[in-house]
Amino acid sequence: MAYKRRYTDTSKGINSFALITVSDSAVFRNIPNGTYKDAITGDVKEVKNGTLNVTVSGKGNLRVYVLDLSGNPAPGKIGEDGPFLKP
Repeated sequence: MAYKRRYTDTSKGINSFALITVSDSAVFRNIPNGTYKDAITGDVKEVKNGTLNVTVSGKGNLRVYVLDLSGNPAPGKIGEDGPFLKP
């Protein structure tokens, strides 16, 4: 399963864009160019051609690449490695 989500609220200054894939690799096309940071592993990918390839191995694995925007920076890795959060 893979999908894109964008959320904006101009009154609160919110502008976010995330690419999510669960249990399988995905290719995201026609996305904004820029820097994407994975909230799970902290991996950083630079998109220059509107396409991002994301590799995920095994059931239940998740990647959430967030577009790093001016004024709304991507969070990067949101937790510590452990039994349920692995790079």
